[in-house]
Amino acid sequence: MARLKALVPIAPETTVLPEQFRLQPKTDAFLPAKRLMVAVLERALGEYETYAARTDWRERRRFVEVEAWFASDDTGWPFSFVVICEALGLDVLSVRAGLQILRTETLPSSP
Repeated sequence: MARLKALVPIAPETTVLPEQFRLQPKTDAFLPAKRLMVAVLERALGEYETYAARTDWRERRRFVEVEAWFASDDTGWPFSFVVICEALGLDVLSVRAGLQILRTETLPSSP
């Protein structure tokens, strides 16, 4: 074994530890609350995309509501944007940056 190590150096970052072979069950991955959080976020993203460029006052109002939900830093409600991102392991600022990009791409360009 010592001779093998001398012939093939093993970099520390490529070493696999025995505990990495064991599968760690993600027991919370399919909990109903997390599935609901994914559904809430998915619905909000869909509405954001749908209503971003609309001009009808009802549709604009819906967009303002969903935009405010994404912009809120409230953590007192289990289904607030920040709480959902934290529970799902998403970076709040990255999601918001993506929404800004989506909005600029969705808005009609002026002639």
